[in-house]
Amino acid sequence: MIKRISVGIIGCLLFLVGTLPAYALPQMSYTFDPLHGYRIPIPLTYTVNKVILDIDALGFNKPGDLFIDDKGLLYVADTDNNRIVKLSGDGKVLAIFGKDQGVELHEPSGIFVDQYGDMFVADTGSKKVIHLSPEGKFVEDFGKPESSLLRKDLEFAPDKVLMDRRGYLYVLNKNDYSGFMMIDAMNRFRGYIGANRVPFDWTRLLVRLLATPEQREQLNNAVPAQNSNLTIDNKGFIYTPTVLIDKDQIKKFNAMGENIYAKKTFGESSIDSGALEQPYFVDIAVDQYGIVNALDAMSRKIYQYDQEGNLLAVFGGQGDTKSRFEYPSSIVVDKSGKIYVLDRDRNNIQIFQPTRFSELVHQASQLYFNGRYQDALVPWSEVLKIDENFPLAHRGVAKALMKEEKWKEAMKEFKLGGDQDGYSKAFAEHRHDIMRKYLGWIIIAAIAIIYALYLIVKYMIRITNTVIRRYGF
Repeated sequence: MIKRISVGIIGCLLFLVGTLPAYALPQMSYTFDPLHGYRIPIPLTYTVNKVILDIDALGFNKPGDLFIDDKGLLYVADTDNNRIVKLSGDGKVLAIFGKDQGVELHEPSGIFVDQYGDMFVADTGSKKVIHLSPEGKFVEDFGKPESSLLRKDLEFAPDKVLMDRRGYLYVLNKNDYSGFMMIDAMNRFRGYIGANRVPFDWTRLLVRLLATPEQREQLNNAVPAQNSNLTIDNKGFIYTPTVLIDKDQIKKFNAMGENIYAKKTFGESSIDSGALEQPYFVDIAVDQYGIVNALDAMSRKIYQYDQEGNLLAVFGGQGDTKSRFEYPSSIVVDKSGKIYVLDRDRNNIQIFQPTRFSELVHQASQLYFNGRYQDALVPWSEVLKIDENFPLAHRGVAKALMKEEKWKEAMKEFKLGGDQDGYSKAFAEHRHDIMRKYLGWIIIAAIAIIYALYLIVKYMIRITNTVIRRYGF
């Protein structure tokens, strides 16, 4: 009863927080229970220790993309200034590549840098992917590939770009619903990857069946949802967020182009603007632990998931203070776990420093995903010392207890973690363990009871026969 009252109080407080103006909101983190629809406050996961702003006399102007290389150097596609800005991790300007430096760019909206420092710019205005040397010199460009497999009327307007280990370019082309265009080093089309499908719709089918041929021609053909960005992790997996759908908004593609990430709904519906809005993920960053940071431009929040799709934390939001955004457009993470978020409308980059709590969760999450439940028990236990209500930590502890065949203790932890499936599995093992342990005694008792019943019935029959013989019934 006390627990229910506490949850109700927390829910009321979070509702009241949701009614406050953005500038008045405190910096906070939370997770949420998708089954019951309430948020669960957790300790602060990140703090903003620096904001990169006013890098020169021009400053950023509607920057569209942010990239971080293996050395921790930042590259900004400064879209409306038609240039690329190279920065150190703490925001010091190292180089600028634009018209004044002899580089002709037109609305660059995407940037990727390979291990050698070569830059590949998705230059939307010029309709090309432009390859620059580490010094910013023009090397080559990639226009629309010549291929009979591509529509002749398809406009090539690259918005985002990355390169895989084979040297293939993956280009997110504006208004192209076929997925990512793969282009090799010779500017040859190698196919698409990451295409979405149009879901089946009974209403549309019935309309088409009942409509006249003239009406069918006027009906708009349904198009699949479009990917909004792409990123690649250190193992070569490609991640992409998909917009304007209500599930499977985050995908992870293997070399065969198959989505191997969790199939579920990500993010949460938001009423922060006064109307019900669905998540609109514009970018994804994956750190060395495999933690997926999904940037939602609708709620201006960052949703953090592990490799199984479990929600770890939500933080950020709309506002004009540190840790909040006006319109976040890109997100990256460095090897130390710092998160960099590019704000297109505020023309700045905020640097988020993970707290001790966040570091423990990430460490435990990696061990948990790799099946090292016993090793994960130590950091999960530390997490619970900080926040005894963190759901995933209870599930992690429960998995470790399952490995140790401590079924009753695991059932308790699964219950605290809100994992019904895990609880059922632990209960089944506990029941099986009891049956296995006491099966011999149960069989002996059953035989004894059956034999006793046999003797009782036999005795009753003998008594009945005696009475019948004596009294002549």
